[in-house]
Amino acid sequence: MIDALSALIYQYWLVAAVLLFAVILVRTFRPSARDRMKDHARIPFALKDDDHGQP
Repeated sequence: MIDALSALIYQYWLVAAVLLFAVILVRTFRPSARDRMKDHARIPFALKDDDHGQP
């Protein structure tokens, strides 16, 4: 049973990885996610710099 399961996983891991990557791309680049991605992209600039005190 374990041998059959490991053979199945070994055979289809690349297909699963490509499908996961495609889902991430579709979720990220759809037009309705643009505002959320812009907010995520602004995170490093929103943090305060301890040396200068600028936001």
